[in-house]
Amino acid sequence: MPPDGSSFTALNLPSTFALPQCMEYFTLPAGPNTDLWRKPPNGDTSTAPIVFTSLRHPFVVAEVTVSADWEMEWDQGGLVIFAGAAPQSFSDPPALAARRLNASRPPCKWVKAGMEFSSGTVNASSVSATADGADWCLSPLVQSPQGPVVNSLRIKLERIGHALWIWYQAPSGSPYSLSPGAVGTTWKKLREVTWFFYGVEDKFVHVGVYASRPTNIGRGQTMWDTMHGVSMDSTSSSGMSDGLVVEFEDLEIF
Repeated sequence: MPPDGSSFTALNLPSTFALPQCMEYFTLPAGPNTDLWRKPPNGDTSTAPIVFTSLRHPFVVAEVTVSADWEMEWDQGGLVIFAGAAPQSFSDPPALAARRLNASRPPCKWVKAGMEFSSGTVNASSVSATADGADWCLSPLVQSPQGPVVNSLRIKLERIGHALWIWYQAPSGSPYSLSPGAVGTTWKKLREVTWFFYGVEDKFVHVGVYASRPTNIGRGQTMWDTMHGVSMDSTSSSGMSDGLVVEFEDLEIF
């Protein structure tokens, strides 16, 4: 059953943003130059729109289906989990980053996983951030240019012992041809983040979804747009904006 929207906190979203009471379906808008990233010594960037809930019970699993019109390099959206302090909005200058890293309390760990557009194709992606920085992994969802168009993905975070396992499930071309047992076998493992939950109290786990468009390039400014006669004036007159809108369906958190 989808969670109640009243238990979630919005971050990096306009004051007019409101979640539905039942979070079976909702969207997050992300403007250009929004990201969730960590790169010492330059510090943290937490400007991506996020909605999250602070758990009152041990985390077991979270799932959501994410979809969007992926266009710009690094367009992304999916699930995010924090272990430690609740997420905050900031983009650290080097001096502040150094103070954070030298503080007695280490920065919170977090993992984001979902769908990301990179190098001209859509991918299942994940980033794991610790006090030492962040890594990044991608798994292409389309293996050839002639492959099917994939705009959505089901993503799952699962706790197994102290580890966090990340799974994804690509949409089936004929979903009704699969039995429930067969559907369960279509999950693919993206990665395992070992010891993610080690030493973390249950009350300091925060789970939610995010959307981001790290690229600071508007429509009409890319080489593709120039070659195909798309200008900034034409995108404005047609009502197109430079933001990304990510759709989320069937969110489950246990």
